[in-house]
Amino acid sequence: MNSTVSASEQWYIRRGEVIRGPFTEAKIAHYLLHGRIKKNDELSLDQQQWQFSSEFPQLLPLMFQDAADDAFQRQQLMARKQWEAQRELSAKEPRYQPLLTDACDDAVETVRLDEHEVVGALASGLGKKKPLNRLLVGLVIFSLLGAMAMMIYLNSPEPEVAGIDCTVSAAPKVNWSNCQMAAARLSNADLSGALMQNMNLSRADLRGSLLMGANLSFTNLSAALLNDADVRQAKLVGVNLSGADLEGAIFDGADLSYADLGGANLAGTRFNGAKLDKAIWRDGRICAEGSVGVCQ
Repeated sequence: MNSTVSASEQWYIRRGEVIRGPFTEAKIAHYLLHGRIKKNDELSLDQQQWQFSSEFPQLLPLMFQDAADDAFQRQQLMARKQWEAQRELSAKEPRYQPLLTDACDDAVETVRLDEHEVVGALASGLGKKKPLNRLLVGLVIFSLLGAMAMMIYLNSPEPEVAGIDCTVSAAPKVNWSNCQMAAARLSNADLSGALMQNMNLSRADLRGSLLMGANLSFTNLSAALLNDADVRQAKLVGVNLSGADLEGAIFDGADLSYADLGGANLAGTRFNGAKLDKAIWRDGRICAEGSVGVCQ
């Protein structure tokens, strides 16, 4: 399989005999970032040809691709992972569907091994009484402790999602998380504040719908119709909107970090104050970190 990726492609993960998917590229990057895909797990675009995840370094955000192998830079990498995770996860919301949580065990073991190196560096640095050495050792220890805390947090059991009912009709604050509703007819529906994470709504008709404050993170909305939809203040982290018709839709204040907008129709679409960090724009560009309202 060619390891060159396309923004709108759907991915599958295989561990042993278990296959999960499909997932967007943004979601695969999310799992890689949090250590939930192990180096021996395999990825595929067609469930026929499989390659180890380590053969797709381009799926990780660029800031994590060039980390060196020495102990100090490994700790820097873990600290940056912690920072990235804290940006995306709200302390008030449960996380959904742990994928491959035992990968965190390996990460914690790696941190423990590196702890011996840090202790040695501490003894050496403080013995020489050099301010620069002490500062360096302090930074390493701070990074180590933060990384260990984050690994323990990510490895803890995630709370059950209560109240999911895929059979109820569209209504404000409905809980449809993980429901399969491809090609659903939901035009002019009021779904304000709804929980709609990790759904399959590909080709769904949501024209004129109200999605204010809804959570659609990691939902598949590829080729969906959202003309004139009101999506203000919604959470759409990692959502797949590739090929969707978003003409006239309002995304003011929404969080579209890591979203896939490849090939979407954005005629008259409004993004005032919307977060577009690392989102894939309609022309395939990756929006810069800190992009707000406009893909930079």
